[in-house]
Amino acid sequence: MLKIGDKIKTLRKAQDITQEKLAAYLNISYQAVSKWENGTALPDITLVPQIANFFGVSADELLCMKEIEETEELKEYEKIYRENSRLGKMLDNIVLCREVLAKRPRNYQWMLNLSYALTQYTDTDEHRQYSLEHGFREEAISICERILEDCTIDSIRHGAIQILCYGYTDVGKEDLALELAYEMPNMFLSKEHLLTHIYRGEKQILKCQELLLSMIDCSSGIIGMLASNGLMGKELSVLQKIELIETANNLYKLILKDDNNSLYYNCRLCHNYSRLAELWCESGNTEKAMENLLLAEKTATNYDACDSLTEQKYKSLLANRCTFNPKTVGRNWEGTETGMLFKTLQRKVFDCIRETDDFKQLIVRLNNIQ
Repeated sequence: MLKIGDKIKTLRKAQDITQEKLAAYLNISYQAVSKWENGTALPDITLVPQIANFFGVSADELLCMKEIEETEELKEYEKIYRENSRLGKMLDNIVLCREVLAKRPRNYQWMLNLSYALTQYTDTDEHRQYSLEHGFREEAISICERILEDCTIDSIRHGAIQILCYGYTDVGKEDLALELAYEMPNMFLSKEHLLTHIYRGEKQILKCQELLLSMIDCSSGIIGMLASNGLMGKELSVLQKIELIETANNLYKLILKDDNNSLYYNCRLCHNYSRLAELWCESGNTEKAMENLLLAEKTATNYDACDSLTEQKYKSLLANRCTFNPKTVGRNWEGTETGMLFKTLQRKVFDCIRETDDFKQLIVRLNNIQ
């Protein structure tokens, strides 16, 4: 019954009927019809059949039962999508999104959901090859272009712009990526930043801490990018690259020093430690390489152990209002962090320590866990 006022208004205007005419048919005041349409009152249930007959529709249509059923169905789809994301089932989400869009081809949110799933299937060499062979990136670009042509919802448009900025750059259309990027607001106009100035009291503290966590994650990620061979890495020595990655790690340790079991801490540090191990191998320091691989194993194991936890609160002073929930965190592949580390250790760069006892024992432990 919640949408019946809107439905009556739509039917009445479509059939060019005044409120007075409908009220006279129902033997009520036109003010009562006005209240239904502006949402301040609902018609008596006994009037529903008469109203439906007047407009020549079924009672179910008048009560928006089809819309309600579709909404409930979409909620179930969203639940499945979130669970697939948590488990890293990107291909399952691609199939799910296409199923939803076959029924609702102009649902922009699900078009965006499909685009995200298509672009996130990139965590392993096998994923990237499969994505390339099936044109996932090009499909995501095409979908997001359609979203920008027709959709007027800013949040969905911004998501499409994000995907297009990355996608256009990957296919050599940097000019289009730049054009879209310059349409977006700067970081100080973001929702997260503005909320730190709007809220007061505990809410303000929470939003400040959440923004801080996002910013250290972003800053650490940028440092890692700068250290890559595609950016500053080509002009840096191996030891300078190591210095940058260790700086990124120290940001997490500084802000989350009492939260070495948190998701952020372990996921990010695991990747950085394995990268540091590769760099130490390149430098010829096998002792340091093994030291960082053991740290990568520890953080990967801690991350995987979080999967069985419920919502947790941070303990560190600069994050003690924030929480993390392992059940709502998405991933891009179906395996575990220890499984990903095991896969990483197959790289040729580790051949210099592959025959050592410590490395062999690590391989056995990871193989038994994954």
